[in-house]
Amino acid sequence: MKILEDAFKVFLKNPSFQEVLELVKMNSEGKIWVIGGYVYKNIASALYSTSPYEYDIDFIVEKRKDELAAVLGWDLKINRYGSKNYIRKENKMSFTELGKAVRVSGALNPTIDDFLRETPLNIQSIAYDIEQHSLIGEIGIEALQSKIVKVNNLPQAKFYAHRKENTLEQILQEKAQELGFEVNL
Repeated sequence: MKILEDAFKVFLKNPSFQEVLELVKMNSEGKIWVIGGYVYKNIASALYSTSPYEYDIDFIVEKRKDELAAVLGWDLKINRYGSKNYIRKENKMSFTELGKAVRVSGALNPTIDDFLRETPLNIQSIAYDIEQHSLIGEIGIEALQSKIVKVNNLPQAKFYAHRKENTLEQILQEKAQELGFEVNL
């Protein structure tokens, strides 16, 4: 796992990431985790020479402020899950309060581990803890090491595919192709 953490740390210095992290910090309280493609795509980039990724940076936070501060150069837009986030031409970001993440299980008071257990795909079941400077999510780490993309939580994966207006099979194929990984249906 140290190899994966070291591979990811260079992406934490990216100016776009640093700017977005400041937006999250000024609009939240408590712990912050980086999730999604910014984590797994950039680790795959470092390990397997795929393209680095910085367009859409996602976070989970312990507590999110109700109203986001206006920031010069950024627009505020509501995403597919009904949450207002920052966006601009060069990149976008989203951050969700841990207890308000949209989950089909309806879990109350989830932990970050609960959140990761319910990600749609195995590759998404990984996060970087900003405070602890460490990767978490054994399922996602295993996906990166094995180079296999598969369903992690079927009900959540079906919901995700519906939100993306695509088939689950197509999403799996696209994620795997993008990373140079195999699909396990």
